[in-house]
Formats: sequence, C-alpha cells, structure tokens
Amino acid sequence: MKIYEPIPIPFKQRLKEFRVNILPLVVFIISGLTVAMLWSDQVTSPGMIGEVVSDSSRVASPADGMLINFYFQPYDEVEQGQLLGQIQRGDSLYLNAMLDEIRSEINLITESMDLTTGEQRTRINLEEIKIEQINTKIELAETEVSRNRVQSEFNRVSDLWQNEMISDMEYELVETELELLNVKVREYQELINYLNERIDELEESTGYRTMADRDPVLAAINFQERRMETVLAEFAPLPVYAPISGVISRVNFKTGEFVRMGEEIMKIESDNPMYIVGYMRQPFQYEPEVGLEVQVRTRRAGRSFFNSYIEDVGGHILQIDQHLQRPGAIFESGLPVKISLAEQGDIRLTPGEVVDIVILN
Repeated sequence: MKIYEPIPIPFKQRLKEFRVNILPLVVFIISGLTVAMLWSDQVTSPGMIGEVVSDSSRVASPADGMLINFYFQPYDEVEQGQLLGQIQRGDSLYLNAMLDEIRSEINLITESMDLTTGEQRTRINLEEIKIEQINTKIELAETEVSRNRVQSEFNRVSDLWQNEMISDMEYELVETELELLNVKVREYQELINYLNERIDELEESTGYRTMADRDPVLAAINFQERRMETVLAEFAPLPVYAPISGVISRVNFKTGEFVRMGEEIMKIESDNPMYIVGYMRQPFQYEPEVGLEVQVRTRRAGRSFFNSYIEDVGGHILQIDQHLQRPGAIFESGLPVKISLAEQGDIRLTPGEVVDIVILN
C-alpha cells in the first residue's frame, strides 16, 4: 500500500483563508473593544452640561447726566477702584440759572450795604470781599462747566484729527478754546486763594466769627455761600470707578452721550474662573446633594478632566440657557448645581467655557 504525501497548500491559499475566515473576526473583536473603551471614556453621555462662571459686574449710572472722560473700549483691562470716567449731572443751563439767581441775591446784599454808615466801613470791606469771593466761585463753576464740555469735544476732535478726518484749523480752534478755559480756571482759583487769605486776616481783626450770627448782612452772605456750595456739589461731576478687576466685555454708552440713573454703561468680567454651574435634567438619575463626587471633562483636544464635587444645589428648577441645551431642543429645564474648582489642578478653564459633567458612582 502506497502512502501518499499530503499535497502542500500554497501560502497564497492559506493567506486567503485567513483573510476570509479569521481576519474579519479579529477586526470585529478589536473594533468592539476600541469602541467600548472610547464610549466609556469619551462618548458616554454626560450627566450634566455645565458652564464655567467668573465674577462679573454691571457698571450702572448713579445719576442722570452726560458721560465725560469715558474712553475705555471692549477688551480693555481695568483694575478695581480705577477711575472709568465721570458723569456731568443735570442740565448746564439749569445750573447757570441757579448761579445767576444766587448772583442776583448777592447784588441785593451789595445794594443794602451802600446805605450803611461809615463807622462800619471795616466790616463792610470784609463783606465786600466775601461777596467777591462768592462771585468768583460762581464764575469758576460756570467756567468749569464750559471746560468739561469743551474737553469732551476736544477729545472727540483729537481722534478725528489723528485719523485725518478733519482739518488742522478745526482742531486748533477747539484746542485754543480749551487752553483759554484752562487759563481762566487757574486765574479764578488763584483769585479765590488770595481772597481766602484776605478774609482770614479780616476775620481775625474784626471778630467776624462772633458777629456773623448777629449781623443780618453777614448772615445773608453766609446763607448764599452755603446755598452756592450746595448747588455746586449737586451739579459737580460724579466719578465712576471700576467695581472689580477684569476685562470690559461690553460698552453701551460713550463720552458725550446722556444716560439715565440705573442704565448700564458697561460690563466688566473677571478672567479668573470661580466655579462651574451645571444643570441636572429630569428625570434625575441621581439625587443631587452637596458633596456628591463628579468628573468634569473639557471639550478641548485631548479631553482633559478632573474630579470635583457638588458644592451647592439650587432651590428650584430653572430654564437652561439656550447655548447649554441639547441640539434641536426648544425648551429644556434643569436643577442648577454649583461645582467646585478647588481640585482642577493644572487644567486652565476659561470663563464661559462649556464642560461635560459626569456623576461618579
């Protein structure tokens, strides 16, 4: 009996059998394991979608008036307590009318002084200087109002001139007007300082401080002086300071525009994240409670993540912001929870960034 040797199977035939019978099974198993790993680590539906929150502040107008010296633009950085600008309160025409009324009252006092006998001449000199002081303060106040108006116009014209949108002559006219007003303000201030020194000298020699309450002329001058100071304080430019440090995200009004009390002038947002707000949709898979451990996953390349915990739970269900709702959703609501950033480590989060939050068992 002859023993025949088995016919060798060509390598190509074996490779074909492996490719047809075994390779699909191997690829299927590897693909299944890969999908399972990716699904658990990358694609698992998050328990919540959250947003990184930072401190923000709304700079509102404390009074009705015109904005002056507000030159900050969006994305400018400011420090807490930094002067943002000023508000010129009230109407300058009304202020001038009030000062004219006080000036008229002072003129009446001056006329009544002319009828006084010569024995009171020394005291009259004091009264005349006091009246001149009040009139000078009125002139100074009116000049400062005009200067603030011209200063705003000069700043506007300067920007146009630098961009070659107006002629040199128009720019120089406003510049000259501003310089003249600055000179007048300095002269009035020097005159007031001189009159203050003269008044102090005469008060010591005439006993003005003890006679002011008994002498009707001095009492009238005192009253008008206090009235003028009240008017000037009421219409003085009101400074506006930055409530927090951060970046200006929105500017609603600019220099020269009129604002009402309470209107938002600009908004400042801090670039330091404080916490994450997530929204747990119904039905709740887990009962949200303080201390519940979660994992925060970023949506950046590499999907960085860190473990954290629920710091606070909201009191009632709210409507979820549109940019945090699922695609195609018209209306979604959820219970807000506050996620701590105490354990974020080296992962840098940007305020406003959207993150996924997974509740850990």
